[in-house]
Amino acid sequence: MTITVSNHNWQEFWQEEKQPNNNQHERIWSFSNNLGKGYQKQIFLRSGISIYIHELEFVDNIVETISSQKFLPEFAFHLQGKRQLVDGNYHQDGDNFFAIGPCLSGTQEWSANSPILKVDIHVEPNFLGSYLSDYNQKTPSQLNQLLEGKDEKFYFNSGKTTPQMQLCLHQILNCPYQGATLKIYLEAKALELIAMRLQEVLSEENSQHCLSQVIRANDVERIYQAKEILRAQFENPPSLPELARQVGLNQRKLKQGFRACFGTTAFGYLHDYRMEQARLLLTDTQMGVTQVAHNVGYASLPSFSAAFRKKFGICPRYIGKEKKVPLE
Repeated sequence: MTITVSNHNWQEFWQEEKQPNNNQHERIWSFSNNLGKGYQKQIFLRSGISIYIHELEFVDNIVETISSQKFLPEFAFHLQGKRQLVDGNYHQDGDNFFAIGPCLSGTQEWSANSPILKVDIHVEPNFLGSYLSDYNQKTPSQLNQLLEGKDEKFYFNSGKTTPQMQLCLHQILNCPYQGATLKIYLEAKALELIAMRLQEVLSEENSQHCLSQVIRANDVERIYQAKEILRAQFENPPSLPELARQVGLNQRKLKQGFRACFGTTAFGYLHDYRMEQARLLLTDTQMGVTQVAHNVGYASLPSFSAAFRKKFGICPRYIGKEKKVPLE
């Protein structure tokens, strides 16, 4: 069964829960009917920034009608489930986006019996603009104009959530503090996510400029083909000369292309991908650290542990749902 609702009807789905001790820093909404289960939580940090946590599941397919309206800069991270956005694209596990301006009119769809977990960070334009004001020459001009209230276009930049972002989101969802220290901790993590996401936005702008200078347009496809080969064979990857041969580029062009497209070397990219796969295995399975190390191509457990700790700042045996992962 599919239910169609408007923006106004959407608000009627939810009932705000009364917070103990007149808590001024959180608002929590739960379903006010039998259309689903779960909650939405807003955590107010200092003026200009807040975190929204959505953990919910609908009984029926929901089609929400969206009318064009201006909204604050939003950094949205989808951790679980899937929904179809207004532009027709799907937002699912591992996706994120940064958006600002009048959103598109249309519909977004939520699938029935599909648990949703996502974290959104909302910031005031002036708050975000204060960090970027000294670097306007490096910031997309349309974004600058939106932050200054001089443009009415919609700015949307989608991306994939990196292992570093995943760790930060995990820390937000499992914050160990209360009261004032909770706010300080969550604000630090929110700003860290914003910094990582904005760096990608700025890097993309720079990469587009570099691509035009470093590699021809018809070589870009070969660079992305090389990336897919590394991902498919990450346990036993080809050498750099062999990788270049497989995609029909010389080594110099391959190196330049990886720098331009991904901001790192071919094997820097491979290393990051291996670490991401290791983190997912440790988080989502019962594999021990030794088995995970072998699965991602490490013959030496100490080398794997050192690389993982350098990447994520934590020993691999302590990753995974707040429990200790066995060595064997």
